[in-house]
Amino acid sequence: MKLVFASNNINKLEQVKLLLDNDQVLMPKDVGVKDFDVVEDGKTLKENAYKKAHELFKLTKKKTFSDDTGLFVKSLDNRPGIYAHRYAGENATDKDNRDKLLGELADKDNRDAYFLTVICFIDENGNDYYFEGKLEGTISSEEFGDGGFGYDKIFYVPKYEKTLAQMDIDFKNNISHRGLAMKEFKKFLEKQNENLNN
Repeated sequence: MKLVFASNNINKLEQVKLLLDNDQVLMPKDVGVKDFDVVEDGKTLKENAYKKAHELFKLTKKKTFSDDTGLFVKSLDNRPGIYAHRYAGENATDKDNRDKLLGELADKDNRDAYFLTVICFIDENGNDYYFEGKLEGTISSEEFGDGGFGYDKIFYVPKYEKTLAQMDIDFKNNISHRGLAMKEFKKFLEKQNENLNN
């Protein structure tokens, strides 16, 4: 099934193809949409995910989907939340964001946090569907591991005694917030396919 992913991030695209077990996931440029960019000014992950998918759907009229992820830290009143990607400023690097978060948690005892991913899928008729994945953990006091991106080096999962950056990529994809949301989305797509074929 051909799907258009509302992202220009090639690394994210490869991860999504793996998680959905689908080589027919395309980027905006693959369907003639150059420089696709959306201002993510929603108040929730769901609003931002919808906005990205809907803008692309309007341009292509094809099945589109997007995801949005936030990091919610209990002792910081759930910050950075939906602003995780630009927590230390508009052009912040992943390291800038991690450093800011570690600085804010320096005097905090409670370091509980969770990642939440919301996927919005819009079908060829313009109907929208949502899928979520959540991963509970804590924020470590320093960076561990070489893999991943974003906050992976400081997001520690007690159940597995590792940060996301210390995990094997296949294992991480299986237990991560994005991985869990994609599993739900994949199940939905498979069911849709079955219905088409019956």
